[in-house]
Amino acid sequence: MRDSFERVINILIRVILAAVVFVLFLHSIFSTSFIGQIPGDDGGIQDHTLNVTDSPFLHLLILLVITIVSVMLCRIFRQRGIKFRLNRALIIIAAAGFLLGTVWILVTQLHPGSDPAKVCRVAAEWREGNFSAFEQSVDGEEGYLFRYPFQSGIVLFYYLLMGLLGTENYVGLQFVNLFALTASYYLIVRILGQFWKADNVSVALAHLALILWAPYMFYITYLYGIMPGMACSLGAVYCVVRYLETRRLWYMLPAALLMGIATVFKMNCLIYLVAAGCFLVYDAVNGLLQKGQGTKKTWYMSLVFVAVMGLGVAGMNQAVNSYVEHLSGYEMPEGQVMLSWVVMGLQEAPKGPGNYNGFNGNVYTESNYDTELANERSKEALKEQLRWMREAPVDHGLVFFARKTAYQWNDPTFISLDRMAGRKSGIERSPAVLSLIEGKGCTYLSIWLNIVQTWILTGALFYLLFTGNKAKLPELLIYVVFLGGFLFHLVWESSASYAIPYYVLLIPYAVKGFAEYIRWADRALKWLIREPADSKKEDIRRFFTRENTLLIMGAAVLLALLVMFGQTELFKRTINLNDDLKGFHASEQFYRTGDWSPDL
Repeated sequence: MRDSFERVINILIRVILAAVVFVLFLHSIFSTSFIGQIPGDDGGIQDHTLNVTDSPFLHLLILLVITIVSVMLCRIFRQRGIKFRLNRALIIIAAAGFLLGTVWILVTQLHPGSDPAKVCRVAAEWREGNFSAFEQSVDGEEGYLFRYPFQSGIVLFYYLLMGLLGTENYVGLQFVNLFALTASYYLIVRILGQFWKADNVSVALAHLALILWAPYMFYITYLYGIMPGMACSLGAVYCVVRYLETRRLWYMLPAALLMGIATVFKMNCLIYLVAAGCFLVYDAVNGLLQKGQGTKKTWYMSLVFVAVMGLGVAGMNQAVNSYVEHLSGYEMPEGQVMLSWVVMGLQEAPKGPGNYNGFNGNVYTESNYDTELANERSKEALKEQLRWMREAPVDHGLVFFARKTAYQWNDPTFISLDRMAGRKSGIERSPAVLSLIEGKGCTYLSIWLNIVQTWILTGALFYLLFTGNKAKLPELLIYVVFLGGFLFHLVWESSASYAIPYYVLLIPYAVKGFAEYIRWADRALKWLIREPADSKKEDIRRFFTRENTLLIMGAAVLLALLVMFGQTELFKRTINLNDDLKGFHASEQFYRTGDWSPDL
């Protein structure tokens, strides 16, 4: 029963993950999203996410070239028997990543913009003893923390840092992000290294791929608590993985503390808690099923672990709120209702489906700051939006979610360059840096990252296909965190900047998936070029195992279905998106060629 339970859960998780990643893969090879410009309602122009068609054949050709080159390199590597010390390699790679981040911070020295600017401004006001952000009206506007009291934790964090670094030392604050990013990447490979002990090469390459993927590195200039929250969340996940391996109960306390701190930074770090909790509950059920078989009966401690982490989150947030109230002299306001973000996530917005459109603030203000009334109005708006989708599930529902998915996950830069464009700097930036952020260099980088994005998604699919029978289920924990982020932002307010911390979690699995794929391709090549006729029959039997046969048959069926689906109008509205057809000059805007201003 225990083996059957584990097999069912493993297959179920992999099927769900494969379905999600395959949709993102289709988006990646058939279209590309980016922040462009369209005519606005006021007669001017406004930022809007546009889509340009992509070439699936080009992506497949590049995959073929990569396969051939990788098989050759794999054989050279194997013949020379190159060995290295993993710990030393990881430290060197982490140091190289920190050096790259340092260079980027120093050559840009960007001041915060958008929401991070508001957070930093409020933190600086706190240093001056000004806590008016909690007031209902500040200079005729609602106070920032009166509307968003859940941001008090990250404001407190920057308030404390500014006490050490100064209120306008944005470079110093960005170095805190860099430390958090370095720790996050190291923790990711350490977590997965617990399961890939026989494949040190994949672990080292995964770490290298993480630091070379530029979009998330660019976010070190984005002072919004994303990277510190991620580092603490991954620290908690590492404790969970170590507990599952060693059964040492003392891992509960650091896990609870780190998860609590993470949710103080960003509440959506609860996704890590939910993912880790699911695996701990699975471990408890798995342990319960093996009772009576002479095994150690500690299954219930996994449930205690979940409870302790939950208490850590609740206790840490309560402690921070109490301290903020003591520090400011204000009671923590109720703020805008969470349900309004769900409603907004299901509506159209100027920049893209589900993006910020002001609904949450409007319903709060129109309800005279009565959270109960705002919640009721949000429920009615949600029912109306769901009713609209039910009226035409395909035309309204499916098409909306397909466009929203592309908006969040199909921009190869994840709007990292857009987040830096137009911001003030403490220095005069070089032409090369300016070109990379908002010039021709931005175009070249976007084209390159578009190719890399397909590699990542392809490798993530390969991982699910080639490791099904030999991977331990807890190995999927980081992958399930990505799934949680995808599902959460499918209904929540959308933005590529919200999606990127989850997307980056796919990179190590992509590296491992490609490694397994290259080994499979190497075996296939050996079978194809084997000369002796008397061994041919035996080679065929060895190659066409049940696993390989099912893989090839499944790929053939999937390709046939995709070809048929590609002939439909729905395919063009959900996957092969092309805003050139709407007269927005999307291609000219993306490639920065010709007159790429939208028609007014």
